[in-house]
Order: sequence, then C-alpha cells, then structure tokens
Amino acid sequence: MESVDLVIILLHPLIALAVIAWMVKQHQWRERGKLLKGDDRVVAVSKHERLGERLYKLSWLVVITGFVGNALHQSRNLDGVGFFQALLPPSAGALHAAGGVLGLGLVTMLWYKGRKVKSLREQGVSSAREKLQHGRASDVIIALIVIHAFLGFLWLMQLLT
Repeated sequence: MESVDLVIILLHPLIALAVIAWMVKQHQWRERGKLLKGDDRVVAVSKHERLGERLYKLSWLVVITGFVGNALHQSRNLDGVGFFQALLPPSAGALHAAGGVLGLGLVTMLWYKGRKVKSLREQGVSSAREKLQHGRASDVIIALIVIHAFLGFLWLMQLLT
C-alpha cells in the first residue's frame, strides 16, 4: 500500500479518536455538573453547551472524512470505479458506513435535545425530563461509538491486508 493511501485510510480513524476522547470528556459532565453550585455552575453549563456545539460539528466532519477517504482510496485502487460509486464501501465497510450515518442521526437528536434543554432553562421552565432523555441518549451514543469503532477496526484490518 502506498503511503498516500495509508494517510487517506487513516485520516478518518485518527480524527475520530480525537473526537471520541473529547466526547468521553463531555459525557463525564453529568458527574461533574452535580457538584457545582451558583456562578460556577452557570459558567460550567455554558462551557458544556459550547463544547457540545463543537462536537456536533466535528461529528459531521468525522463522518464526511470517512466517506471521502474511502471514496479516494477506492477510486485510486480499483480500475473503473468512479468517485461517487466508491462512496459506499464494499463488504464490512458498508456496515461501518451505515453505522456512521445512524450515529450521525443520533448525535443530531442529542444536539436537538440539548438545544431544547437550553431553551426551556432560559424560559424558566423545568427541563428535568429532557435532561434525563439527553443523558440517556448520550449513554447510548457512547456505547454505539465503541461498537462502531470495533467494526471500523475490523474493516481497516481487511483493507490493510
């Protein structure tokens, strides 16, 4: 495998590892947030929400780099395959790609719930139910990220052999 292909293939997992580490830090907010009171909590909530916005945008970037990286790799290494034909990966990669799209949908739902919690808080309305749903959704997303990363690892091993 040429070094250009290796860089193209590893772009998605390397960016994803950084984003996953950031997501885990963001996920730990629920434990840290319970301990804060007053102005410290207001500042921490604001920081948590800004980080959530960034993570939402980075999630899109990670998924896009995965599809583009795969398409570039496929179009460079398979004769007669165009860029758009190569967007959907073959075999195990298709399962990984579908998981990425599903995950992006879940992250969008999580982002939407976070926006709703913020809106309710600003209106002075109780947002306990939405906060609970937001927290449960983030638990599910973290578990799915682990499964998705494992599928990606299997597919990467298939590509590299």
